[in-house]
Amino acid sequence: MCGIAGYLGKKRFDTKEIKKVLDTMYRRGPDSNGFKEITYRKKFLSLFFSRLNIIDDNNRANQPFVYKDKYLIFNGEIYNHLELKSQLKNKGYNFKTQSDTEVLIKALDYWGEYGIKKLEGMWTFFFYDNTKKKGILSRDRFGEKPLFYYHKNDEFVFSSEIKTISKILN
Repeated sequence: MCGIAGYLGKKRFDTKEIKKVLDTMYRRGPDSNGFKEITYRKKFLSLFFSRLNIIDDNNRANQPFVYKDKYLIFNGEIYNHLELKSQLKNKGYNFKTQSDTEVLIKALDYWGEYGIKKLEGMWTFFFYDNTKKKGILSRDRFGEKPLFYYHKNDEFVFSSEIKTISKILN
């Protein structure tokens, strides 16, 4: 189990605020945490992540995961990641980790939104392509992994835990 959260709006988070948000997610993933801020037009896209190491416990699999100009925060498991990895290797992709996270970001890079149809598993993720200025927020078909979101005026917030949303907004 991992924790994800994101914010799109005019607010910038200082170090103390980042720590407070990540602290609310600690029990979802005590092995590592991460934060990334991306400028999006005149707004800020902030990505928060806490990790529970399961498939690849190497630091190179930590999140937010970056590939080229793409970012991913992901909670869950892609059961058919080895099959997808093989297909992507045949398309010329190389892999540095054993993680399903790396497979997911490269599947979305190659297939775009169609890549979601290829997934078997349980997940909640946010994928952002900085070149296209486009994000994808997705939850598995059966809703096994939690996803909460809030939108008002010019702010959009999402998280795998409801209490994290209130911490981001305050």
